[in-house]
Amino acid sequence: MPSQHLPHQLAIPDFKQLVLYTGNVMLTTTTAGKDWNKKSNAELVQAISDTLRVSLYGADTPSYRYFKEKELLEVPDLRLSSRIDPVDRDEVEVTAKLFYLRHSHETEAEVSHIDRAIYHLQQLLDVNSIDTLIVSFDNMNCNTSIEKTWKDLEVYQQKGVVSKLGLCDFDCEKLSAFINNKEHKIKPSINQVHVEQCCSLPQDLITLGKHENIELTFNGDTTDILSTEALSILLHKYGVIESNSTQVRPRWVLKYDVFFKRRSVVADKGYIVVGDVQQP
Repeated sequence: MPSQHLPHQLAIPDFKQLVLYTGNVMLTTTTAGKDWNKKSNAELVQAISDTLRVSLYGADTPSYRYFKEKELLEVPDLRLSSRIDPVDRDEVEVTAKLFYLRHSHETEAEVSHIDRAIYHLQQLLDVNSIDTLIVSFDNMNCNTSIEKTWKDLEVYQQKGVVSKLGLCDFDCEKLSAFINNKEHKIKPSINQVHVEQCCSLPQDLITLGKHENIELTFNGDTTDILSTEALSILLHKYGVIESNSTQVRPRWVLKYDVFFKRRSVVADKGYIVVGDVQQP
């Protein structure tokens, strides 16, 4: 959609932070037709494009919120509500996966995005609890950040906010060291293993999982789920940022699923993206 074809020009204030909710991709054009089985990165890029198009140009008045004190721009997908009726809460399971992005280098050594990620998901779904939360560290070398994140997760589990905690792409050696770390009060319940195609898990990992009662699951997610270039191109395309030289760097992405327990049917699936403006 070239800029000259946009139905109106936006007047978005200068912002430093971005929060974008894609809405339920199960009920939008994102998963229509042959694209139903897209990998998460392609699905996410399409979902962001779809949200920007509908929320900013689907009506006479663009749908976004700006918080002046925080210089924060929030773009929600207002077509469909993701709110879970309290009456239905016991009938559904909420799972989430938080992607720490490789290109999101923080100045603080002990950064953790858990507080904000859980807050945004609770606000979006209108729930107090999350059944499963898995963290993908994208091969981060900063062990301090990983330790800080896990400590924060442990607090949320102890409070009853999160029932099960999980990791992603830990091999046998790394998972064993993580479990045996005396600083950890709670061990992971799940370890997701990325696979390009269906294949067997390493036997040592299977043995460790059985011994420690850790569920091993497959996932087809790409670890670097959203690049600065991809996000910035979309935001410029839809007039959210004016200059080609301005970049918006994704800090983290939260992928969530809501499905009915008895039927194992996905009712809601979407993404929350948080990023920071990088001035030229």
